[in-house]
Amino acid sequence: MPKLPVKGLPLGDGGRLLVRVHDRYKFGIERYDIAKLANTENGKSLLVLVLGHDDAGAIFMPYDIRRALGVDKGGKLDFSIEKVGKCSKLRWYFTTPDPAVHVPAWIAAVALGLSILGAILGAVSLLC
Repeated sequence: MPKLPVKGLPLGDGGRLLVRVHDRYKFGIERYDIAKLANTENGKSLLVLVLGHDDAGAIFMPYDIRRALGVDKGGKLDFSIEKVGKCSKLRWYFTTPDPAVHVPAWIAAVALGLSILGAILGAVSLLC
C-alpha cells in the first residue's frame, strides 16, 4: 500500500465518521461497507465506514479518525484496509460515536428484545 497524503473530508461529508479512498485501494470493499483501517507505522486501527473518491492520490478522513489513527492532516498515511465480518459490523453499529448510527441501532436492539419477550409471554399464556 502506498503512503497517501491525508486530507479532510469534502464539505458535504462534514460531521460524518467516514473515510473516502479511491476504488483501487478498497480491495473489494463495497460502498457504505465497514472496514478495518490501520496505520501500519504505529499499529493503531479503527473500524470505519468506507466510501469511494475520484482522487487516487489521497485518503480523506475527518479529524476524529485522523486523531484515532495518529496521523495529521497533510501528513502521509501508510495504511492497510481490510473487509470485516458481520460481528465486527454489528460492533461498529453499536459502538460508533456517530449518534445518527448508534441511536437507531440501540433502538432496534431494544425493539428486538421486547418483541422476543412478547412472543415468549404470548406462548406462555397460550400454554397455561
